[in-house]
Amino acid sequence: MFLGFLAAASVIRTVQATTDTAVAEGNTLLTFAQLQLADAFVKYKLGDFTGSEQASKSAALLLYSPSLTVPEMQVKKYAELTSTLSLLTVRLNRFLHDVSPELEPERFSLAVPFNPRVEKEIDRFLTVGREEFARWLRRSGRYLDKLREYFRQEGLPEDLIYLALVESGFNPRNRSNKEAVGLFQFIMSTAEMVGLKSDLWVDERRDPGKAALAAIRHLKSLYQEFNDWDLALAAYNAGSGRVWQSIKNQSVRDYWQLALPPETEAYVPRFYAALVISREPELYGFNPVLDAKENFEEVEVPGAVDFKIVAECAGVTLAAIADLNTELTKNCTPPGSDAYLLRLPVGTAEKFKTVFAALPDARKFLNAEEIARRRFKGVYVVYTIRAGDSLYTIARKHHTTIAKIIQWNAPVRSKRYIQPGQKLRIYRVQ
Repeated sequence: MFLGFLAAASVIRTVQATTDTAVAEGNTLLTFAQLQLADAFVKYKLGDFTGSEQASKSAALLLYSPSLTVPEMQVKKYAELTSTLSLLTVRLNRFLHDVSPELEPERFSLAVPFNPRVEKEIDRFLTVGREEFARWLRRSGRYLDKLREYFRQEGLPEDLIYLALVESGFNPRNRSNKEAVGLFQFIMSTAEMVGLKSDLWVDERRDPGKAALAAIRHLKSLYQEFNDWDLALAAYNAGSGRVWQSIKNQSVRDYWQLALPPETEAYVPRFYAALVISREPELYGFNPVLDAKENFEEVEVPGAVDFKIVAECAGVTLAAIADLNTELTKNCTPPGSDAYLLRLPVGTAEKFKTVFAALPDARKFLNAEEIARRRFKGVYVVYTIRAGDSLYTIARKHHTTIAKIIQWNAPVRSKRYIQPGQKLRIYRVQ
């Protein structure tokens, strides 16, 4: 704790120096923000914890005020100031949480490690990643209530819902360069392991509810395996095998002391950073107003019905239907199914049923030609072979197998070799 106060004193000196500069340059709002933060630490040292927290929140509101303008010549300096101020806020938050928890209710359902690695990721979210984080945070409002309910019912810490923020930015359509998909970013092999199905028409990884329940099953399994949430989170990112191998090689079971792949070493601190900010966004200068939560009613719809027809019959936009049915990848109900439980905006189901029933079959359903066109649209990518490529490197890059590439491409089947400039079809789902 003594070292913590020394660090705080160092930051206060930095704040005071930048305050003097800001005063000289006439930037009033920035000056007030810095003075408020300095005041927060003074009050903390005097034991006025409530006043200290109030001062830090006031500073955050000033620092990120829409009225604060930064001249172009001071942009770099402003970035340095926001970095310093954000870390000061984090450290104050840590001191309050660690030293006087009796002054506040428990903030987190997980034990948050307020360490320099977490602080670094908080700083990144508050500076260079600020606009992106604000979009993620705003979007989270659609799903937070439902995810909390799922995690609570399954007895898992509710804070784990913020995995969806660092994994996908709460975007159910998100697809990574490793072909991981959905709110919780499952690759195909892991999705199959946790019970999510995918075919040419449906990808359950993109359904927020189904993906959340699958993530819960996966996280439960990882926690049972490691009996430690930090290691379980690391395994969620890198895989259990990679984490166990690191533990075995280094004889260390503490995540914070393990040497892991760079992505995994950043992953757990990034998750905790996102959690800390998301639980108290106004403390870090974010607008706490989130998107409205997702509400819908369900209705059975036959197979091969275009979303355009559904939207027309329900009296809503095509986007409204697509946004509620993200697991359907072709903007239609799956051909061949007798009925599919489709989601519609609240209050539109009865209208849809009435109008849809009155349509002739030729309008209700996609014709055979259109079904065939949609069947393979977006299912594959065309890859142009480069010098030095081999079937092995191409398969590894696209997370598939040599056998499947040969199966998908007739010229390769017949000649059994490839050459630069040749084009290959690589399918996403098989």
